[in-house]
Amino acid sequence: MKNNNKVKKISAGLFIGAITMFTISCEDFEVDNPTNIVDDQLNDEGLATALGNTPEVAVAAALDDAVVWSAACSDEGFLSGSGTFRIMIDEGFMDGYNQQYDNLYNALASARWIADDATKRVIELVTSPNSDVRVANGYFWGGMARMTLADHFEQVVYDGGAPITPTKAMEDAIALFQQAATVASAAGNTSLAAASHGAIARAHRAIYFDNKNEKSTDDMATFKKASDAAKAALALSGTYVEYANYAPPGATNFVYASVNASRYNRMDPKYANMKDPVSGELDPRIKHGPKVNNSPRTGDPVYLITKYPDEGADIPVSRAAEARLIIAEYAAMTNDLATAVTHINENRTAVGLSAFASTDQAAILTQLKYERSVELWYEGRRWQDMRYYEIIPDRWASANKALGIHRRWPVSQREKDNMGN
Repeated sequence: MKNNNKVKKISAGLFIGAITMFTISCEDFEVDNPTNIVDDQLNDEGLATALGNTPEVAVAAALDDAVVWSAACSDEGFLSGSGTFRIMIDEGFMDGYNQQYDNLYNALASARWIADDATKRVIELVTSPNSDVRVANGYFWGGMARMTLADHFEQVVYDGGAPITPTKAMEDAIALFQQAATVASAAGNTSLAAASHGAIARAHRAIYFDNKNEKSTDDMATFKKASDAAKAALALSGTYVEYANYAPPGATNFVYASVNASRYNRMDPKYANMKDPVSGELDPRIKHGPKVNNSPRTGDPVYLITKYPDEGADIPVSRAAEARLIIAEYAAMTNDLATAVTHINENRTAVGLSAFASTDQAAILTQLKYERSVELWYEGRRWQDMRYYEIIPDRWASANKALGIHRRWPVSQREKDNMGN
């Protein structure tokens, strides 16, 4: 590492947050002033570990908000309490300023910068960056920050530069996930390598549907890349899962805090009564408690989510079940119906549901869409799928339904001010 005696500054709150969340001992290194860490102090291996954990801490702190607000914008949730900005999201308003998605953009943009900066610092610190899992972790969460921004916002901006499209941000995420997969494999972390390939699959799928719906480009070669990446993930591990981790009193899961512990956001009751179309039974993947009361704003019955039972519950961001559904979707779309059914049933068997059987392409695609809605429930996928499948939420205001589903939220006002436009 070059040492030109320049002071390298690291946010004390960020640094302490990483240590608190992952229980890294401050006794491993000495810092005279925790808000200013100089080059010589960056040679300590204990600091490298803390920095290696920092990208996940930063992204996780924003990702749970994205899950909550995308659920409210889709058919997964609704706004039970008051609050103009919250209600606007529930009703599909996306033009102009909204405090909720404005704050979310800023949080994700900051997390993206933090992940990139921390990863650069770790690369300077460690002996073998091409085979160090801390480097792989940084690449993965830097990619996840970009993917989440692209999923939700109509533009993405890096460091005050020119805005880029969601597709370009997804392509940038893919490049980071590829680096994460390579480094994780070299480090012997098979699960993270698999999760990185799974994230690549998710990003290629997003690019395919955005190009199809917004540019009328039906490029199945792009979807094949998604399927191939999903197969690569499962070839490494059939049970992989990568979580955004939460550990109170540090980072807390806002899905629990918002949907269960407050009166504002609620799960949509249609999911509480979601019956598997094959067995006719309530789907076990929708984990919730009994009816609590009725919403004072809408009159809807209120159920609490037990998928995230407390503020320390972790949120999956890449897992094997999603990879199987991506493979199944591509197979169904290319008329490889037996493969599609096989991968659908692998997920169903895992939760104790009876097998699905069909040789009809339309029926298989219908089942596939159902499987995604319940398998990935409250994991931040549904609003994207509703865009891809052109399903307009029932709770949207009539004026917003007329504008169509292919819309995202604008970048934050602060970002616009920084761009000078």
